[in-house]
Amino acid sequence: MKTFRKIMLITILLMMVFSLSAFQNAEEPGPTISNSSHETVLNPMTGTPVSNPDLLTMPPVFVPLARYPSVYRPSSGHSQAQWVFEMYVGDEESRPMLMYYGEMPIASVSRISSAIYGLEELRKQYGGIIIAGGTSKSVLQSGILSLELWYGVNGNQLYPELPLENYQRILNKWSKLVTPADPNNLTLNFSEEPPEGGRRADSLFFRYASTNQILWRYDEADGKYYRMQNSVEDPLSLEADVDSSNSEQIGVENLIILMAPHEWAPYQSIANGLFTVKLNYISNEPALIFRDGKLYHATWTTLSEKFERDSQRMRPIRFLDNEGNYFRLKPGKTWVHIVMPGNPYYEVEAELGKEITPGSGHWKMPYISFKPGTVEDMQREVEELKNIEWQLNEPYLPYYFKDE
Repeated sequence: MKTFRKIMLITILLMMVFSLSAFQNAEEPGPTISNSSHETVLNPMTGTPVSNPDLLTMPPVFVPLARYPSVYRPSSGHSQAQWVFEMYVGDEESRPMLMYYGEMPIASVSRISSAIYGLEELRKQYGGIIIAGGTSKSVLQSGILSLELWYGVNGNQLYPELPLENYQRILNKWSKLVTPADPNNLTLNFSEEPPEGGRRADSLFFRYASTNQILWRYDEADGKYYRMQNSVEDPLSLEADVDSSNSEQIGVENLIILMAPHEWAPYQSIANGLFTVKLNYISNEPALIFRDGKLYHATWTTLSEKFERDSQRMRPIRFLDNEGNYFRLKPGKTWVHIVMPGNPYYEVEAELGKEITPGSGHWKMPYISFKPGTVEDMQREVEELKNIEWQLNEPYLPYYFKDE
């Protein structure tokens, strides 16, 4: 009996020690990315919780979407993408590049379009893959990699729909062919609290062309910028841009204007007017970041540093504040408009106004396209843009380039 009591006492003591150890370990902070079911795992590209952490090891997926003209609307999938990069492709058309990472679309992605020049540099920066529709021979020959061409379930569709099960199949296929994604490599900086400074930004009117105009309107109730767009059929009206899969208007926590160098497409005649965007190995270029109803002047970089040299991998586009520190985005989704450096922007008296009105909080950016011509013509236009920007913003210099 005494022996039995000793054994029971020792057993109880051991259980207390293990329980105390487990309690102490539970108090210690865990890693940012983990597969443990007992802790919240954040998506490194959005700063928000993920439902399935295993998806973080799968590559980011880029899907170009047809949005112009409006016969290709409504489309589906663009409200569910974690990031969207919108690029101009000529003839008044802009094309959103949806990026999914860490989450699956909730339904089919529809109106898939072709890959374009510049998309490969974007893909490389994130170590992703591309799912695109019929793509021109010149783009295919320009060196685009990790590309899955999708022509619909029947194999002959123009601007096809990609059912969710086919998306999953393609993702599974490419996950075995490319290097697994490293969540720590893709980590950006986020904060619920907005940075200090910034300038009032109630809206952004972004004008690609008379038939392709976009209005982003800030909603203070939920802290998002909501998208409206006009059409070829009705260029005078702006309507809510809605995702047909969930009937929700497109809304994002972060709205970014990325000013990136442009150059003529490789192996193409300048007269063709085909250009590409340079996104790899960029040292320092301007960016405008809208969050929480404010506009912040920032810079962006993809310059290789010690991290890249040690890991032999590229990192996402990084954003820096005026002091060179990482800019903290708001947790959530992000939409990026890519423009040329020197593209003018200014405040007007109302959302769709024309008169320059410093301090109104209503921002306007008329897109300046990369036009055919000689290299000298291009350089002359860039200088003209700089002069235009200076003149437009002269009424409220010198504090224009410094957030209050």
